[in-house]
Amino acid sequence: MTDAMFGSENEHWVCPNDRQLALRAKLHTGWSIHTFQSERQRKAQTLEKRELDLIMSVIHRAEQLEIIEQHRIGRLVERLENMRRSAVGNGLSQCLLCGEVFGLLSSPSILCLDCCMKVCTKCGIETAGSQKRAQWLCKICSERREVCGFTFFDILIKWFLTLQASSYFPE
Repeated sequence: MTDAMFGSENEHWVCPNDRQLALRAKLHTGWSIHTFQSERQRKAQTLEKRELDLIMSVIHRAEQLEIIEQHRIGRLVERLENMRRSAVGNGLSQCLLCGEVFGLLSSPSILCLDCCMKVCTKCGIETAGSQKRAQWLCKICSERREVCGFTFFDILIKWFLTLQASSYFPE
């Protein structure tokens, strides 16, 4: 059976050239290793109902997990937007987030590595960097970094498209 599927040991499979692929596309024959199988061999390889049900349940679970993940990311984005809207300071003489005025008797100001705004130690997050000294981020930039990491998986883009469709963002 393996000879029928993969050819004999003497035959080496070679990827067809563009001309052969175009011809096979017109004839609807394809170019996989299964092209020359008989109908009986194809029927022997079909899945049973139990196997199909198992595959469908796995796909359904994966879709449910993706929906849960999209909702989680949506909550993160909403939290980030709420933090941006609720920022009360100017980031120069006041803490960007809580509005605490910097001075000799108040808490020291820390410069955010990403946005270069000043925040107090309560509103900043210390990060481990490649340098020996501590690097600080404001909570907004820290959340933004976390949310930006999800764009790699295109989940965030899907969430934004869903929000635009539901007219969450005015155009």
